Amino acid sequence: MRWYKALSLLIAAAIITPLVVLPAHAGISISGGSLRVTVQGSVSPEGGFGILYTALNLYYILFIILGVGPFLFFLLWSAFVRRAQRKKKGRPIGDSFTPLTKRYPKVSIIIPCYNESRHVGRAVNSSYRQNYPGEIEIIVVDDGSRDNTWSIARIFEVSDKKRSVKVIHKENGGKASALRVGIKHATGEIIVMTDGDGQIDPHAVSEIVRIFREHPDAGVVGGFVSIKNHSKNYLTKLQQMEYIITQHVIRIAQSDSGSVLIAPGPIFGMRAELARQFPPLERTVVEDCDLTMSVLSAGVTTRSTIYALSYTDAPESWKAWIRQRKRWIYGQFQAWRENRWHLKSNPWGVYTYFTWVFTAVSALIFLGTMLLTLFFLSQGTHFYSFLEFLSLRTVIITGIYLTSRAAILISYPQTRRLLHYLPLKIFYDIIAGFLTAYLYLRYITGLGVRLNWGTRNEVIY
Repeated sequence: MRWYKALSLLIAAAIITPLVVLPAHAGISISGGSLRVTVQGSVSPEGGFGILYTALNLYYILFIILGVGPFLFFLLWSAFVRRAQRKKKGRPIGDSFTPLTKRYPKVSIIIPCYNESRHVGRAVNSSYRQNYPGEIEIIVVDDGSRDNTWSIARIFEVSDKKRSVKVIHKENGGKASALRVGIKHATGEIIVMTDGDGQIDPHAVSEIVRIFREHPDAGVVGGFVSIKNHSKNYLTKLQQMEYIITQHVIRIAQSDSGSVLIAPGPIFGMRAELARQFPPLERTVVEDCDLTMSVLSAGVTTRSTIYALSYTDAPESWKAWIRQRKRWIYGQFQAWRENRWHLKSNPWGVYTYFTWVFTAVSALIFLGTMLLTLFFLSQGTHFYSFLEFLSLRTVIITGIYLTSRAAILISYPQTRRLLHYLPLKIFYDIIAGFLTAYLYLRYITGLGVRLNWGTRNEVIY
């Protein structure tokens, strides 16, 4: 058994232990026809410590109501939506855009590349081998690569009736710039954008077109991102779980309400007329998030589907993971700022900002609680009562956490075998929470953060 599997089981045992220890001090009594649970020896001390216990108690209640509650609600919502989708196809609603001219309209797939000589062949091949009956043009935009990306991509150039591949070379200007060039040359009614290091599922284009056809009001349709290298190590496994949980719960609920905030860069579709009206911009470091929020802010419906898959590589080291997440998280702050006037009145926009604030506050309280525990341990007073106070509440929250996440993971064949890593996911989320809190504090104070991605290495605000 590998060390991280053993550690995961050890964490699970540590979580269950308080349930075994606490009953020795707990009592259950029935009074006046009502059931009452009491914990002996856990009486809150008076004075300043009593205020501390009361404040922490209030936080735990708020955490369950405001932190855990919404997740459980979205979990039930997404389960209901998936059940409804299995029973019947979605009904066309609205008429915001020009109806598609054909049952299978022409689709343009744009693949921006920078130093992707190792992956561009697979990216083009997966786009070419779509089972979509209609016409597909593939536009590879080489963004000033310093390797053999352009020469390798040119090998795939072809011009058939149903499939064509065009390769364009430009000076380096970033992904948003490369996407704009691709949009300029696209001739399809629907534009699908992906990444040069990814591979899209053979059914991806068909699924995106189906959503556009069934929802004429939709301007953007996001797909579902899965990790190719999820079996590499424990970190990639944890990220695979994160991707599944986030996209399953949040994206499905957002799509059902027509307010998807982030159409993932590795796979999303956009109506060509809208793509020219709202081209990707460089004002943030996450062009996909900014683009989706801009479209949503203009009053356009955004949808998502879990059946349009794209496979991408995830960071295999914590150093690479932190570098990636710094850009993603801070970029979302930027995108929210650029579109804040609409998002302030959008329930999903408000909820997203609330999660950032709540995460920052929770991280500070968590850190303070750990310091208090060490303080009580060093003083030799109140330590056991404080530990008992924390244990019972932590077990309750952790139990809800594990159960709700497990319910999602068992619904996907590719993640059922990852269930024994779920206890480790707790610490993964804690690390992600501290990183979010740190970046949010730098954002609201205007300090900014230094990012290094692509050819850029600069402080962004």
